[in-house]
Amino acid sequence: MALILALFLVIRILEVSRLLPPMAASYADDLLCLPLVLGLILWAHRKLLDRGSAYTLPRFHGLLTLFLFASYFEALLPHLNSSAIADPWDLLMYGLGYLVFEMVMNKPSGDVSGKLRQELV
Repeated sequence: MALILALFLVIRILEVSRLLPPMAASYADDLLCLPLVLGLILWAHRKLLDRGSAYTLPRFHGLLTLFLFASYFEALLPHLNSSAIADPWDLLMYGLGYLVFEMVMNKPSGDVSGKLRQELV
C-alpha cells in the first residue's frame, strides 16, 4: 500500500511540475486509483474494524467499486461536466488497477498460519 501511495504522490508531483507527459499522468492516475481506494478500505477493515491481518476483501467489493468508479467517471460525469471526457482507455486502466489490487494487495499479511493454529487450538 505504501509503495502505491508513494508512486501516486511522485506521479502527482511530476504532473504538477510538468515533467510528466499529460497522457502518462492521466492513465497512471486511473491505474493507481483502485489499488489506493481498495487498499485503504482493506486497511480500514483490518485495523479500524479489527478484522485482523488475515482478512481479505471479497471480490464482489472490488468489482462493485470498479463498476461504480467506471460508471461515475466514464458514463455520468461527462454528461454533468463539460471538462470531463469519457475515455475507454480509462476503463482499461481501472480494470488493470483492480487486477493489481487482487493479485498483489488483497492477500493475508503477517504470520497467518500461526494465528490460524492458535484459533484452532
